[in-house]
Amino acid sequence: MVAPRSFADTALLQEATVSILRKYVDRFYRVRQERWDSEHMVYTEIDDEDANFQDYTVRIARGEAELIAAVQRLIQEADAVYRQDTRELPSIHFDRHLYQPLLVERGDKVRSEPPGLNESERRLVEDLRTYCRSERDKSLADKEVYLLRNLSRGKGIGFFDTRGFYPDFILWVKDASAQRIVFIEPHGMLHAEAYIHDDKARLHESLPELAEAMGARTGLKNVMLDSYIISATPYDDLRLKYDDGTWDKKRFAEAHILFPQRDDAYDYLAALMMR
Repeated sequence: MVAPRSFADTALLQEATVSILRKYVDRFYRVRQERWDSEHMVYTEIDDEDANFQDYTVRIARGEAELIAAVQRLIQEADAVYRQDTRELPSIHFDRHLYQPLLVERGDKVRSEPPGLNESERRLVEDLRTYCRSERDKSLADKEVYLLRNLSRGKGIGFFDTRGFYPDFILWVKDASAQRIVFIEPHGMLHAEAYIHDDKARLHESLPELAEAMGARTGLKNVMLDSYIISATPYDDLRLKYDDGTWDKKRFAEAHILFPQRDDAYDYLAALMMR
């Protein structure tokens, strides 16, 4: 960053060094604090005061008069946005999600805070909705399924082994005797590190120990924790670049990395739901 050529240039060197040290101390403190938090996590019932239940703020460019009018009508009518997919204010209706509506990104015309679902997130919700409907009287006949979009730092549930990681979704699969809580992160993986260095992909390895510790602290022994990455990068594009380039779909699945494919040969939701 700095190559001093005179004594006066040492001031720039000092400025760069102090900046690096500040960043290091800030990161060191944050990681230690968050690691402490994770070591003291407990199970608790979710309620409507949870920070993940946040009102949307929607912004539309002033020039989009027709769109603004359509969205205002939708809000005034209220009913449709809570019962079905809507186009004016892009949303997905999934009755297993813990709040409605679940907004979807729509380019620059409609912006929201929290942001709407991106393409890979939207696909997961739609696929899960289809799966729950088709398996309602089959594999899910004796189970309850709930989904919650997990917000980011300061609101959502995070994990902190080396840096804050807030998976995009939390999935509950419950039956009469136990519940399984699955943290799901759909994202592109072309630039992912090798598996041994990939904290997000390896989260599932540490969750059984965390579940046991949390169970001991709260007296709940029937809760299992799990996590999956849903790769937005297609298998044929990722397999040659990830890790040592030899992984097949079975190896990826064993590492809890799935691809959003649903056919007779491979169904990522069956692997995720029925583990």
